Amino acid sequence: MRVAYFLFLFIPTICFSQEEKSGWNVMNSTDNREGELFVYWGYNRAYYGTSDIHYKGDDFDFTLYDARAMDMPEKFDPEVYFNPDQITIPQFNFRVGYYFNKNTAISAGWDHMKYRLVRNQKLYMNGYIDPIYSPGDELTSGPIDGYIDYNPAFMDYHHSDGFNFARIAIEQRLPIWMSKNGKHHFVMNGSASVGMMFPWTDWTFFGTHYRNKVHLAGYGISLSTGARFEFFKYFFVQGMLQAGMANMTDIMLQDDKKSSRGEQKIEFMERSWSLGGYIPIKAKKEKKISE
Repeated sequence: MRVAYFLFLFIPTICFSQEEKSGWNVMNSTDNREGELFVYWGYNRAYYGTSDIHYKGDDFDFTLYDARAMDMPEKFDPEVYFNPDQITIPQFNFRVGYYFNKNTAISAGWDHMKYRLVRNQKLYMNGYIDPIYSPGDELTSGPIDGYIDYNPAFMDYHHSDGFNFARIAIEQRLPIWMSKNGKHHFVMNGSASVGMMFPWTDWTFFGTHYRNKVHLAGYGISLSTGARFEFFKYFFVQGMLQAGMANMTDIMLQDDKKSSRGEQKIEFMERSWSLGGYIPIKAKKEKKISE
């Protein structure tokens, strides 16, 4: 995951540089999104680095180290993906933005990823759990400092109603190709984002299930890059890659019990596909091009 961050540092610099090249002057003079809104909706898959997770409450205080996790993609079903009442169940991306300059925009949106610890993995654990949770269990018999079996009998921890990243971004659009009639474009996009993490955490602890409410737990940052095919001037399809980090210091565990909280940092990568469109809201001045 850290290698991915290193690579992503260079990708946006390509998208953000717009050198005047021979043969591009005509395209750039007509390819102007200033004064346009854009909106898109799509779906994603997410990938996570290992994470240390600290759990603390009145009767427990322990850390799991290098925990592996995966996303929770919804199996494709037209009645879900194309049903207005169901489309928020899969891992989705929604975004709206405004081009305040020729190819530079500010945007805001919601990335709804999902996160779940991989079941039946060996994890290093340090800390203690009070015997009231499971009398006679080796995990509650005293302080633990060693490897344990992470399994459903012990715990099931996931942000299944959303590892939600609400973020604002500065985006740069780099035109690559335009059709002869000017109605179709192929462009690259790069962006830098900052936002807040709103996980909706589901936690089962020694058989007791806690379905917490959506909650502001921390912040996130990310870099994105991708390609967009614009057709008939006002519509587009795009594919994006996003690499980021979430620092969550206030994860709800046992419903509204304020003393019961989790803490973790998550490195993630997300790939997404979206469908969107442009909405002109400001008239553009036509620029004459001398031959």
